Amino acid sequence: EKSVTAHEGAVIFIKWSHDGGALVSGGEDGEVKIWSKSGNFRSSIASTGVAVYDACWGPDDDQVLFTNEKSLMIKTVQASRKNLQWKAHDGIVLCVDWNIANNLIVSGGEDCVYKVWDSFGRQMFSSRAMEHVITSVAWCPNGESFAVGLHNILRLCDKTGWTHGRETLDCGSIMDLAWTSDGTQLAGAGGNGAVVFAQVVGRRFEWK
Repeated sequence: EKSVTAHEGAVIFIKWSHDGGALVSGGEDGEVKIWSKSGNFRSSIASTGVAVYDACWGPDDDQVLFTNEKSLMIKTVQASRKNLQWKAHDGIVLCVDWNIANNLIVSGGEDCVYKVWDSFGRQMFSSRAMEHVITSVAWCPNGESFAVGLHNILRLCDKTGWTHGRETLDCGSIMDLAWTSDGTQLAGAGGNGAVVFAQVVGRRFEWK
């Protein structure tokens, strides 16, 4: 129905707000922009000067969290709250997700580490260095767990960061993750053209 010139260079992400009333987009030009649901430009909330690889809306749709090289930034759409920025990783941050149920943030980057944060930028958990770069993270809608994607590996972690499951796959780097609304299944977009479908099973094994 409509095509608009949004960014210089590639648009890397575009995300609906939780209420469906707005979109946020960003890309190689370092701009983070807000659009109406009809595709009209509202505002540019950031101009970072470096490629922005991911962003997400805050639980109340009045804030946007996005990557800025090794840092994470939270910008308020309306000027009612102060903005926040903190160094998150030792490499470029590639993926981030903010959960509406528990108000926690998970991020991953080129340092091969994923981390859990609260909404004030305080670190709650940091993983050990994984085998490869973290290319995708996604919260389960109920906030009880999240998934982490990297090269040929999919991890399921609880909200405190501990790994519940680790699956070795033949899919290349998992570039994106999507949960079903009931949180029982997720799909991963593989770098080699494969799509991975996973089901969460209610089995636990305890040792000592």
